Amino acid sequence: MATSGSWDYGLTAANIIDVAVENLGVLAAGGTIASADQTLALRRLNLIAKQYQGQNDGGLGIKAHTRQRVTLLLQEGQQSYTIGPASTDARASTRVGRTTISAAEASGQTVISITSNTDTTTYPGTTLTMANNDIVAIQQDDGALHFTTISGTPSTTMTIAAQLTAAAAAGNYVYWFTSRAQRLVHVEAVTLRDANYTETPLQVYRTVQEYEAGVSDKYADGDPRRVLIEPLLLNTRITLDSQPTDVEKQIIVTGWYPQEDYDATGNDIAFPQEAFRFLAWELSKELAPVFGAQWKPEMEHMRVEARQTFFSLNPEVSDAYFQVGGL
Repeated sequence: MATSGSWDYGLTAANIIDVAVENLGVLAAGGTIASADQTLALRRLNLIAKQYQGQNDGGLGIKAHTRQRVTLLLQEGQQSYTIGPASTDARASTRVGRTTISAAEASGQTVISITSNTDTTTYPGTTLTMANNDIVAIQQDDGALHFTTISGTPSTTMTIAAQLTAAAAAGNYVYWFTSRAQRLVHVEAVTLRDANYTETPLQVYRTVQEYEAGVSDKYADGDPRRVLIEPLLLNTRITLDSQPTDVEKQIIVTGWYPQEDYDATGNDIAFPQEAFRFLAWELSKELAPVFGAQWKPEMEHMRVEARQTFFSLNPEVSDAYFQVGGL
């Protein structure tokens, strides 16, 4: 007897919904849930997924699959930045490429000579290639990064949408990325990376009060040593304790992305396989009063068991805590 030889089992939102209503006994095997009920259940599934993206439930290990390392490009004299798709400064991404200018370019230039249109140094070591409409940052001789977008497909030259505002010498860095980073719901570590990819840990202020009391001169020039992290509605705000002067350095922020949205029932579940049973039973309990189903003790036992098992995932990064009334 041959085994499958595969390890890619996955479920869609529709599959989780079917299992949840089957648990309640309101859908027979092979049955079909009404479209309106499926829409209702999908909304509840999103509520459950979003609740489990925070850090206060003691189950830090269950969010390990959302961990991302975000590169934040610095701007000379700019102390505060936002990370997120609604960010207007557009300077943070999970994949940032780097190359250099191959020939000196004058102020006002829109066609830039580049050493390469690919980069293999970007974390986690995969090749990143420039593409049309990518966001690009060019190191100018005035010490600033010039942000614009790429027009067309670069080769030995790169055409940019907005002309240089100052000259740029050969050897100056060019950074690019395709997608802005999402906001981070929790930050685990922050470092300052130099041009040689050497990283220095930065202290993170946990409260605004610590930052206000700890930074007397908020407009001092120099490399940052401490940062304040503030979660906003659509972005995460990063405030440095100084104004950067070296745009060849970047802030690397390691943290958790939000749990993905389920916009349609055909969306794959963006949790590890260990979470499937847990999500189904959590959704069952959420749907029980909606469908008029009795929530029986044996159902609660199954839910608690599934939850405890899932919360034991990656225990080295989970917290031990006591909760009145159990799970």
